[in-house]
Amino acid sequence: MTDIGYAQIRAVQNALAALPPDLREALVLVTVEGLRYREAADRLNITIAALTRRIARARATLATNLSILPGQVD
Repeated sequence: MTDIGYAQIRAVQNALAALPPDLREALVLVTVEGLRYREAADRLNITIAALTRRIARARATLATNLSILPGQVD
């Protein structure tokens, strides 16, 4: 495991804050709050397919904004 510095944490916080609200909310519900896809979709009143698309778009946007290629997570 690598040691994450303050600059990296701020970069992630800024990238999350820059996401459109619908993408950020979907990503946070699943990855931070730990909801299952069905629970998150129900809370957002959307389909699981829509939730999946939002999470994929959020992750791709974060990867771009943080200069990480998709799938390049250690």
